[in-house]
Amino acid sequence: MKSLASIFILFFSSINVAGQVALADENAAADFIVFKTLEDKDTSSDCTQRGGLRIYVENTHPEKTIDLSLDRYFSTVRQAGRSMFALENGHSQALGCNIVMDSEQHWELISAEFISKEDALQRYGTLY
Repeated sequence: MKSLASIFILFFSSINVAGQVALADENAAADFIVFKTLEDKDTSSDCTQRGGLRIYVENTHPEKTIDLSLDRYFSTVRQAGRSMFALENGHSQALGCNIVMDSEQHWELISAEFISKEDALQRYGTLY
């Protein structure tokens, strides 16, 4: 009976460690996601005309692709839907303008996980 208890303890300990590794991996991926707010090069763009700046999300990891989930907020209210896509290492993706109809807009990172390019292409059909 004592050895059976030891087996259960070992089993549940290994599950906990696996969960912590997955969480650590997700946290590590999030460390490489950066939001940038930049002026548009085109001074006639809709964003520039509204007095706003373009918001980008960037993957700063030197080698890995990251699978992202983002929520968009307009005038402090979370909007329906969720942006989900894979961002290659060193790449950025424009999300939108920080000013829309005289109200602020921003995106928040919900999750970030490392993903292989093959899995990302299978999931989304494209990489950014």
